Amino acid sequence: MVPTLLEILLHFIWPVQCPLCGRIASVVCPDCLDALLGETMNLCSLCRGPYPCSSHGGAPPLFVGALHEGRPRELLLLLKYKGMRSLGPPLGRALGRAFEAPAADGLVPLPLHRGSPRGYNQSLLIARGLSAIWRLPVVDGLAWAGRRPGQTGRSAAQRRDLPEDVLRWRQGAASIAGRRLVVVDDVCTTGATLDRARRVLEGAGASVAALVVWTASEGRRDGL
Repeated sequence: MVPTLLEILLHFIWPVQCPLCGRIASVVCPDCLDALLGETMNLCSLCRGPYPCSSHGGAPPLFVGALHEGRPRELLLLLKYKGMRSLGPPLGRALGRAFEAPAADGLVPLPLHRGSPRGYNQSLLIARGLSAIWRLPVVDGLAWAGRRPGQTGRSAAQRRDLPEDVLRWRQGAASIAGRRLVVVDDVCTTGATLDRARRVLEGAGASVAALVVWTASEGRRDGL
């Protein structure tokens, strides 16, 4: 695609280009993202089988944009480890276009680990983009109950070995009793962190309408 004069001028002011097609003056093209999410998945959040699930009828759905491989994974790595925080909202908007919004009252992102050198929460950025499409407010009230290392580089068994109380609803955060909420994260590997988040929200009196992630690792799993 031949860039317009406006795009050329913008590129001189803010020199970025789409990591998928190379278009200048674009953090990432919406059309590229929509094509990337051509095979989205609606899964059972407990066993990661097809949703609705005959074995876990009460489990909320897990909306997955793509498998954690190839270009979707590359984009997430740019967002998380290369400082490209501007990718977060477009990824969320792409998820919002790919899935129909569930009946819900708000979006709850997974929190950034305490002491993380990143300085920004990629899940919150994705949630803000999703909010723009689904017209649901972001309710940023989850927090880690203590300092804990991130999940990157840990084995599947170590990822699953999360204490039940590893997350909490922040004191002073808005009450969520009686509200229907959607949990938002960047990637689902074993699903342990998402499961702990769901339990915290339910313990605070809310119900979880769905969980949404940009990518997920392949394969079914046993219930946690």
